[in-house]
Amino acid sequence: MSKREGNRFIRRSLLAAGILFLLLFIVLSVASWNRYFCIKPGQWREWKGMEEPYELQEKKSLLFLSSYDPSDLIFPQQMEGIEEILNQSNVHLDIVNMDFRHFNHEEDVEAFYAFVKSRIENRESSYDGILVGDDRALNFIMEYKKELFPNLPVVFFSIGSKTLAEKAGEDSGMTGYYCPSFLEETLETATALQPKAETIMAIYDNSYSGIAAREDFFSLQRQFSSYRFAGINFSQLKREEFVQALKAIQDKTILVFLSAYQDGDGNNYPESQMVKLILNTVDTPVYGNSMVRNIPGFIGGRVQDYRQMAKDATLLMLDILSSKVKIEERSCKMDSPGQMVINNRVLLAYGLSKSHLSKDVFLEDSIGHFLAKYAGYFLLSLLPILAILLFLVYSLLGKLHSTKLLEELEKKNENLIMVRDELEHKLSYDHLTELLNRQTILASIEELLKNSEEFTCVLMDIDNLKELNESRGYETGDMYLSAVANRLRKMEKAHGAVASRYGGDEFLIVFPGVILPEDSQVLQELHSIFRRSITVGGETVNMNSSGGVATSNGKDSPKQIVVSAGIAMSSAKKKGKNRLVYYTDELRYKKEKINLILKKVEKAIEENAFYMVYQPQIDCKTKKIVGFESLMRIHNDACYPDQFIPVAEQYGFITKLGKIAVEQVIRQLARWREEGKGLRPISINFSSYQIYDDDFVEFLLYQLNRFAIPHEYVVLEITESILFEESKQTKSVFKKLVEAGIQLHLDDFGTGYSSFSYLPYIPLNTVKMDKSIIDNFLLNNGDVVRNLISIIHDLGKVVIVEGVEEEWQYEKLLDYNCDMIQGYLFGGPLQAGEVH
Repeated sequence: MSKREGNRFIRRSLLAAGILFLLLFIVLSVASWNRYFCIKPGQWREWKGMEEPYELQEKKSLLFLSSYDPSDLIFPQQMEGIEEILNQSNVHLDIVNMDFRHFNHEEDVEAFYAFVKSRIENRESSYDGILVGDDRALNFIMEYKKELFPNLPVVFFSIGSKTLAEKAGEDSGMTGYYCPSFLEETLETATALQPKAETIMAIYDNSYSGIAAREDFFSLQRQFSSYRFAGINFSQLKREEFVQALKAIQDKTILVFLSAYQDGDGNNYPESQMVKLILNTVDTPVYGNSMVRNIPGFIGGRVQDYRQMAKDATLLMLDILSSKVKIEERSCKMDSPGQMVINNRVLLAYGLSKSHLSKDVFLEDSIGHFLAKYAGYFLLSLLPILAILLFLVYSLLGKLHSTKLLEELEKKNENLIMVRDELEHKLSYDHLTELLNRQTILASIEELLKNSEEFTCVLMDIDNLKELNESRGYETGDMYLSAVANRLRKMEKAHGAVASRYGGDEFLIVFPGVILPEDSQVLQELHSIFRRSITVGGETVNMNSSGGVATSNGKDSPKQIVVSAGIAMSSAKKKGKNRLVYYTDELRYKKEKINLILKKVEKAIEENAFYMVYQPQIDCKTKKIVGFESLMRIHNDACYPDQFIPVAEQYGFITKLGKIAVEQVIRQLARWREEGKGLRPISINFSSYQIYDDDFVEFLLYQLNRFAIPHEYVVLEITESILFEESKQTKSVFKKLVEAGIQLHLDDFGTGYSSFSYLPYIPLNTVKMDKSIIDNFLLNNGDVVRNLISIIHDLGKVVIVEGVEEEWQYEKLLDYNCDMIQGYLFGGPLQAGEVH
């Protein structure tokens, strides 16, 4: 077949295809019209999905007790699910709404109880079963079931607390479903969408659902330990204060709306009003939790299918009433229909990438969503368009010469090759420095060194690059990085090295075929590259760097040698920065020991293995116990506080340990009170890392109120490092504690700077002298101790001396007018059961 015949065949094929598409459009349009407008309602497809009628032999009567007000969006969905089953069944349904969002007092519960009781007493016949929706209604049923609904089967659903559902299921007459909140799934999605976020903040209130959601939120801190968790409690703020708190939210914040219906003045607000207020105030994406639908303006969150939950529970109730299921033999189960929904419009508005979303996330308002919704119409309308396009192509082919088309195709192919090469380069090299990037060097290092039995890896980190960017701008930092890269390229040529940008301020330099000793001139030259100054805008910029050096040993792979260089670099930073440190097995041992202790801390948190011991504090004059210091231990583990506390501080677990200590101490005070023992103040150590735990003071006061412990029985022991950091946060925390009646003691006085300058204006009640003062001065230079005690007394503070182990030490301290002592002379740390 000649070219002319081939072109003619193509044109005829296009013409035939265009006519076929046009005819197909006409046929489908007529068929669609007849199917949609010319059939009776009984034949509509919408009815085909309905459940078969569930007929009971006898007429039954059910009561549905819902936690929600009829105006709440959840209630209509629950009713839709129930009615879909009951509409064609021989069952009568009564409904009682609690409106738990406004249940703020015991009087509300009592009034609701009286209403339900009256309704039952005024019925001519009793109910045959009870349907219960949500946690608050289930709590009410569990409390009054024996009185109001004896011997009636109860099926519950939409229960957020698994513990509550399992407890209810222990009653042989109750069963049903629980549905977790999936808040962890929401936070995983949020952190994937906002990788630069540093803080995860929740908005909640003191409503029933708000308290449960808050506890669920803060329980996830360990899973997201690299983020700072914070919260805004609407019930503790006036509306104006709430608005100011919203305006203070930083850009690098993940904001989650849990519940906000009542402010600190007791005013109740509808959800729609609070949503508008939040969206008009903040400039960061807002995520929802356990929503009926994705709230307009929110970026997304977990959307629960409350209709399906109610439907499943109703079917279970009918199975029980028809004796298909024995309620006493059925345990409660999880029923969590729903999915994670993200709004594509909001996603694009904040410049977030949907590539970070998992495959099971539903992208609302996306092109795919639109096409799926209107696929039929789209395809139908596409047919005439395709026909027209085919006709146009048919006419164009008659005018264009085949050689021109081939030339255009060849040009496009060349352009594609160029684009491919550019993409490969961008994927392999850092865009700023034009050095190999981290992924490329790690992927190719085995191949690079396959013929080199000896090699050296150096990992360099620029000291304080972040401070340079913040003080002089990122352009200055980029110029410095570019200057370093230019010098490294010259070194590559001179020494046969391979340099790469390993991270934001880290560079990996590999020297194949050579073992560089510690005094190597090459290493000194490399270090000087990072310390050489540059001039920006007439100003000289001087920087330093820290580096780790590791060499091949015949056993470890190149990637393992890179890891060793990283360990050495971390050691260089800990030793004061601006130096090179050679890797040794001792460094690896220290790193492995820290990792081992870290695993023990994580395991102890997971298994609730922490417990407290209590060391007595003795009045010098009476020798009576006047208080205790609480000290944390780990059950069945020879891991001591001086080992695990620093690791917990370094890796972000100290805020969790601090709250564990608070709860255990306050709970123990309550137990001693129940046992009839007299209470004495208990001091709890407060780390400087806890000062930025925004929820700590609120948590402390909540535990005191929870166990009804007077505030004077809890004391916080702080260290000098907190006082040196005189920030708004420090002042705010101190103010809240003092206003709440919590005493502050200064711990370890004598180990740091031990300055008296802050003692007059910091709200301290007591100063604790460290054991080192007693050991160094009491025997041969007792006047130092006497004068210290006298000065502290003149400042109106009480003095406690730690580490008293000898009788002569006690006698001298008594002579020096010391107030209290603590040490093994009068007793070491005691178990809670040993305290009298």
